[in-house]
Amino acid sequence: EKVGLDPKVLVEVISQGAISAPMYSMKGPSMIQSHYPTAFPLKHQQKAKSVSQPIPIAAAANELYKVAKSHGYSDEDFSAVIEALKSKFQHSENQ
Repeated sequence: EKVGLDPKVLVEVISQGAISAPMYSMKGPSMIQSHYPTAFPLKHQQKAKSVSQPIPIAAAANELYKVAKSHGYSDEDFSAVIEALKSKFQHSENQ
């Protein structure tokens, strides 16, 4: 959105391309609408830390989950983590 891409078109293009995945096709449209019908609560998504295994991408994802939880999305679907990204980008624009 920040660079002028229409999220609906982006979801459609990615859904048709080589990186298409059933989960993306299922969650993408509701993420555009900021509607997160719960299939798997966000609060249960943070499990990598419990096994004490350093995984850099998991650490980055964990930070986003913490932000989403702090904004009240714990009981929403894990796809609500996009709200943390939106919040992060809005915060960086205001600085």
